[in-house]
Amino acid sequence: MTTWLRAVYDDADAMDASAFASHFKDDASFTLGNNPPMVGPEQIKAGLGGFFTTISGMRHTFTHELTAGSTEVMEADVTYTLPTGTVVTVPGASVIERDGDKIAAMRSYIDLLPLFTADAS
Repeated sequence: MTTWLRAVYDDADAMDASAFASHFKDDASFTLGNNPPMVGPEQIKAGLGGFFTTISGMRHTFTHELTAGSTEVMEADVTYTLPTGTVVTVPGASVIERDGDKIAAMRSYIDLLPLFTADAS
């Protein structure tokens, strides 16, 4: 994994929405799960900031990575800690299109439903 990409995910795992959003171009888009795309660092920061209020922790454990030119694709097991202390791990994949050291587009394919149903039983 590149140092650049590790820094992006370190900011995500630190649940620092502002630092994570700073990796995006002004007109970049970020899609998380089946949510509508967030466009631009301010929307990304606000959207992730809201999501981070629903969890207590997050950690990406990468299982595969592929770089093809300016596109990076990775698979990960994402472990979330809920405010109740429940830990939920779900598989996910992301496609990142880079423009230099900034993200032009990022699509994260993950099913977040298990986070919201884990404590239901």
